[in-house]
Amino acid sequence: MATSKSAYREMIRLQKLAKAHHEMELSRLAAEVAAIEEENAALFQMNGDRRDGNASFIPAGIITKRLETNKTKLARITETMMAEKRELLKASRTLDTLDQRLRLLERELDRVQAAVEIDEYISHSLAKHSV
Repeated sequence: MATSKSAYREMIRLQKLAKAHHEMELSRLAAEVAAIEEENAALFQMNGDRRDGNASFIPAGIITKRLETNKTKLARITETMMAEKRELLKASRTLDTLDQRLRLLERELDRVQAAVEIDEYISHSLAKHSV
């Protein structure tokens, strides 16, 4: 195990930062989707009011164009969200793997330390008996 505990800890710290970045990006994208869906609901309401005979100062063509634009934005954002979710999953898996490797390294170092202490105890015990 050539990698040290401090190196694993640093990799874990960096991986946690990457994971947090992906989580924040997903939250931002979800907020953007919510805003677009809210706007779409308002646009549909305006269009409905227009058909019901209520006065509307926004032409139907503009409402339709904006709904089409929002549909394109939602498709792009959805694709981006899927990619971010994949990256978040990858970061989570990497973090789990690094945590596991750090635990294994710590157990191995504990075993080595215990072996050294036992060896020292035995050598001191044998030295006392031989004198």
